[in-house]
Amino acid sequence: MGTLSLPVGYCLGATFELEPWLPPCAILCSRGEIFAVTELKASICIPAYNRRELLLATLHSLDEQTAAPDRYEVIVADDGSTDGSLEALSRLETGYELRWFTQPNAGPAAASNAAAKIAKHEILIFLDADQICMPEMVAAHLEIHERQGDVFVQGLYPLADGYRSRAGSLLYERSLLRSLAPIDRPHAASPHMWSAQISVRRSAWERVGGFDTTFREYGGEDTDFGLRVAALGVPFVFEPRALSYHLHDISYRSLRRQAFDEGRSIIRLSKKHGIPVETLYGGRFDQWIDRLFEAGWVRSSRTMDGLGRGLTVGVMAADAVRVRWAQLLAARFVHRFYKIGGLVAEGYRAG
Repeated sequence: MGTLSLPVGYCLGATFELEPWLPPCAILCSRGEIFAVTELKASICIPAYNRRELLLATLHSLDEQTAAPDRYEVIVADDGSTDGSLEALSRLETGYELRWFTQPNAGPAAASNAAAKIAKHEILIFLDADQICMPEMVAAHLEIHERQGDVFVQGLYPLADGYRSRAGSLLYERSLLRSLAPIDRPHAASPHMWSAQISVRRSAWERVGGFDTTFREYGGEDTDFGLRVAALGVPFVFEPRALSYHLHDISYRSLRRQAFDEGRSIIRLSKKHGIPVETLYGGRFDQWIDRLFEAGWVRSSRTMDGLGRGLTVGVMAADAVRVRWAQLLAARFVHRFYKIGGLVAEGYRAG
């Protein structure tokens, strides 16, 4: 039996005791009165578009959580899928409460907001539809919020086994782990978040107005959301126990497209938040290769895209021999090439 002192105004400053016969959500005041203590619960919001098999794997992993099933619900926001996702959801049985709906395709930001709007609980866990969640993931998010109050929790999601064959995926994971380092313990995290597995208080989501649905480019809506939440003074916490494994296979086309979209989103973020482009890009354009790429994209985007497709052959070759340093080098070169293309497409000119 434990005792805790409450501030004046709670049970007239008396102590209260935890009785074994009381439910976990109740406490007994020394005056004999029972007061309710609200236990935090989570709403897991999953935007999904044409990811039926990955989504089902994600939902099955959420059935293995150490958190009691009544402490979380799952809401799937289907963003206009055409791959049979709705039929699969209608047949799925889970131990937790699962709700789902569909809407015309509007992007992950709009789908995440739509799910959050109908959430029942205070903690919103935003989870991508390609995450195999480890059993303690939900409990870890809830524990941090209960212990630290109004915080933003960044989870950890390295690639799942079998997803490290392609150079694009390796580069993605390398960037993720470096930005979250050290990954062996909790620590303050950057508001330049990685959004595949995060959680915030519903009140924080409401105060910033949710995700900005005008961001449709890769990497835009999550960074924008993180910057706006940070502007509220909400601390960012990286929690490695909130662990999931990412079923993320980046194709050669996706490697090019995502890098290009990332460049476009950098310009939009810079204009919206007043942050220098170099800060968001990760450095200055002070190398001759950057200026060469920029000049080429300014002159002819069609020609540069054709050249970029040719450069992708080098990535394919590196993947064929499975030499990791060569894969990372080739992928980084193509990523840089297209990222500068995205910057130029949004009107950026160095200097």
